[in-house]
Parts: sequence; structure tokens; C-alpha cells
Amino acid sequence: MTTDQAWVLPDRVPRPWLGPHGRRAGRLAHRMRLPAHIESTAQLRGLYPWLAGVGLPPIGTYIGQERFSGSPFCFDPWRLYTAGLLHDAGIFIAGVIGSGKSALAKTLCTRGVAFGRRFAVPGDIRGEWTPVAHALGGRVLTLGPGMTHRLNALALPPKPEHLTETQWWPIVRSHWEELLAALVRTLLPNQRALTMDERTALETALTAATGWHDVDGDLTRLRPIHLGLLVDQLLDPTPTMAQHHHLDLDTLRHRTHEIGLALRALTRGSLAGLLDDPRPDNQLDWRDTATVVDISRVTTNDTAVALVMATTQAVIELAFAHQPGHRYTVYDEAWRLNRYPALMARTNAGQKVSRATGNATLLLCHRITDLLGGTPETQYYGRALLADCGTRILYRQRTDQLALTATELQLDDNQATLLPLLEQGTALWKVNDQPYLVDHIVLRDGHEWPLIDTDHTMRDTTRTPS
Repeated sequence: MTTDQAWVLPDRVPRPWLGPHGRRAGRLAHRMRLPAHIESTAQLRGLYPWLAGVGLPPIGTYIGQERFSGSPFCFDPWRLYTAGLLHDAGIFIAGVIGSGKSALAKTLCTRGVAFGRRFAVPGDIRGEWTPVAHALGGRVLTLGPGMTHRLNALALPPKPEHLTETQWWPIVRSHWEELLAALVRTLLPNQRALTMDERTALETALTAATGWHDVDGDLTRLRPIHLGLLVDQLLDPTPTMAQHHHLDLDTLRHRTHEIGLALRALTRGSLAGLLDDPRPDNQLDWRDTATVVDISRVTTNDTAVALVMATTQAVIELAFAHQPGHRYTVYDEAWRLNRYPALMARTNAGQKVSRATGNATLLLCHRITDLLGGTPETQYYGRALLADCGTRILYRQRTDQLALTATELQLDDNQATLLPLLEQGTALWKVNDQPYLVDHIVLRDGHEWPLIDTDHTMRDTTRTPS
């Protein structure tokens, strides 16, 4: 390169629009100013016909068609996580009644079976997951007055092969303690927090009831326990329990009396016969394709439904969490928990460990306020549940919900305006904050349609009681 061809920097402030010296150097006396070209989207799609957003890669379960790109839309939280396109496997689905959210949840679970995914529904409130489980050869437990099935909230699951007995027992005991603390707090007047004496009493009662100190770490020699046995232990504590509390026996009995009576409601009160099975085996097998606990016959009150939902969730979590494989855990009607801080905390704790256990949580609600209602404490746990959902799926929403939905889920104005206009089966997906407009596609004459259609009872001229 010769000197006259080289770039010569002036000694004054540079003017970037001026090129190098020389003939035809492209020098401009002033910056070029071109008027903006304004066109409608109808014209732009003709001017730039081959430009469209890039959808998710075609990996995982086929859901339907993505409207922006026109490409097939597939979704699998574990494969997307492996590909670095998703950071949390949790899924939040919201939509008004009849918008298609339950149908999508069933599609994710049923089509996921082909990819080796299992699923569990700890609380099937309407009984609509039961035929899905039967069709896939899964297991259904039906709880309710007069039903033959019962659950033992304190059943000891088989030890996972990769854990030793000394590793497994602390996991089981801490899991039981947290569950019992949540149940007791929910049943206490004003849902007050437990005192340290009461929390310690739950731990010492579990240890005494199982006889842990007498088995030298051999879990096969542990005494099987159930809620009724634990209630008796709390109402009539042992001298060994008093020794651990550094209290005399009468003082300890006085301090554990209230929590013992609270748990008694689950064994001899209005909720007896649901969670107090004395048998040590809950008949749960992690290898089952589907596990559904049908609680549609539990109609005592909202508190009863919430208690059963939280307990069955904890039982299934302990039985399956440390086993291999990937599993969806479906929380339908999650709004029923938002009035009970302890139960919301228990659900949130289960979701926190999902990354370590290979579990993906599906939270189904009608609207965002279902999770963010109640007290400030329940709102905190509701936001924590949302924060752990890397995928947010929004079906049609009413206009009075748009402001809060847009704020909590970080929607822009265009996305929020779209929500009240969505047709049945069409949803706005946000996967790691990337938006996709997806049409859920199901063949009406296929085998899947009768399983996912939840509106058939509204169209039937006659109904047969189940």
C-alpha cells in the first residue's frame, strides 16, 4: 500500500462520513439522510416474504403449529434444557374455563409417554385424569368416603439403589417433619406458626414411633408408622421424648397436646379414612407410566381438599423423587392452596428440588391472581412458584386481568392486548421469555380426543353418575 493510498487521520476531530483522500474515494460533504419508509404489515409481508421469526427446534412432543413462523411447534422441557434453550423445567398454564389449558396438559403428558416421560397427578379434583391413566396402563388411587383406597402419609418408600441406609433415613425423616409441620399449621387456629417445642416434638415423636435408636441403622427393622400412631405419641409422649426436650413429662404433654389434637382431625375427625392407612405400602410404583390420585369425592370443604392435595403430593414426591427418569407432576386447580401458607411453602419446596430430581411441575390456574391472592406470605410463595417456571403458557384472559398478568409475567403491550382475543386452543407461550403463538392441534376422530376433551359433559343430553 503506497502512502497516497493509506488512510490519513487528520489532526482534528474525525468525521466518520468522510472517506480517504483520492479519486472516487466516496467522500461526502454531509451525512446522508434518507426518509423512513413506512408500510403496513400487509405490504411488508409482500416486500419481505421470506423473513419470519425462528421457532423452537423440532425436538420433543409435537404440540401444534406456531403462527409467527408457520412451523411445527414441539416442546420437551428436558431436551430444551439440555440444548441450553430453557433454564427451568417448571411450566405455568393459565386460562379461563374452556380455553384449552387442561387439554394441553393432557397432551403434554400423553404424548410425552412416547419419549419415555412419566407423569403423576397428586390431586385429580374433577376425576378427569382417571381415564387418561387407565388408557395408558397407569395406576389410579381413589380417595373418598366409602372408597377402598387409602394413603399412608408416613409410609416408608423403598430405598433408592444409589443411596445408603444412613443417607436415606435423614431424607425420609426431614420430609415427614416438613409435611407434618405444614399439616399441623394448616389445622391450627389462625394457621399460627409452630413453636420450637412443637417442631421438636414432631421430630422426637417420629424417632420414638419408628424405634430408630433401637435398630442400629437397619431400615428393615424400623417399625411401620402411620398418622394414628403418631397422634397417640404426641398426646401421650414418652420419657425419652421428655429427656430430649429437657422437660418433665407433664410439661411436654401439655405443650404437645394442641398439635396432637390438630393431627387427630386426619385420623378420627372429618378427614378420617383418607390419609391414615395403617398399611406400610402405598401401592405406588415409580415405574408406572401414570400415577393419579382421584380426590373428586373429597368434597368436605376447601381446607380438606387442600390438605389432601398437599399430602398426596408429598407422598408421591418422596416415593418418586430419587428414582431415575423424567416425570411431569401436574397440579390442577392450584388456586386451592393459595389460602394456606404452609401448604404453599410445601409445594414450593417440592418444586425447588425438581432440577435435582428430573421432575417438571405443571401448575394449572385460571388466572394469575389464583397464585398471587391471599396473604403476603402466600403471595411470596406464589411468586416463587412462578419464578421457577421457565415456560409460561397463557390462554384467553379477561380484560380485568391484563394489567397484573402483564406486570407479573413481563409481557409487552402487544402480547397483553392479544390475550383476550385468543381463540380456544390457541395460547401465547413464553419459553425463556421468547414469545410463540401456538395452535394446539388434536385430531377430533383420533384416540386422544376423548381423553383430553373436558367439555363433553356440557354437551351431553344425559349424564351417568360416576
